[in-house]
Amino acid sequence: MTGKGDMLLTIALLLLLIGTGQAIQCYQCDSQQDKSCPTYEAFDTNVNAIVDCRSFEAVVPGTFCVKITQESPGWYSWKQVTRRCASRSDLGVAWGCRFEYEDMGVYKEVCFCGDKDGCNGTSRITTNFFLLILSLFLVTFYRYIH
Repeated sequence: MTGKGDMLLTIALLLLLIGTGQAIQCYQCDSQQDKSCPTYEAFDTNVNAIVDCRSFEAVVPGTFCVKITQESPGWYSWKQVTRRCASRSDLGVAWGCRFEYEDMGVYKEVCFCGDKDGCNGTSRITTNFFLLILSLFLVTFYRYIH
């Protein structure tokens, strides 16, 4: 690896470490336990408080936010929405949404985010496109110099 490549890689890693070292704040509620956490209506960010994910108030301490939506099929169907902090994902990915069907046909959508405070308060969680573009630029530039 050349000196330029080493320096570029070091800078990229430092930027990632700086970005992940900050504490994030997430909405924390469960529609089965809290009426201010609606299942079918829009989520009101004025009613729900943001929790620092590294504080004692967080039910699950963590470094990113998660929104979990579960819905059962059939006549006696139910739907549950949970918003909280998270420290690790079962899939090893901490951004974007994943969909699956669990036992008894329960549909589960898990959306991770960590790009801004309160990112799990939206109806749809998006990836931080700035970091994506920066990563693509760095990879392209690295390949160009080699």
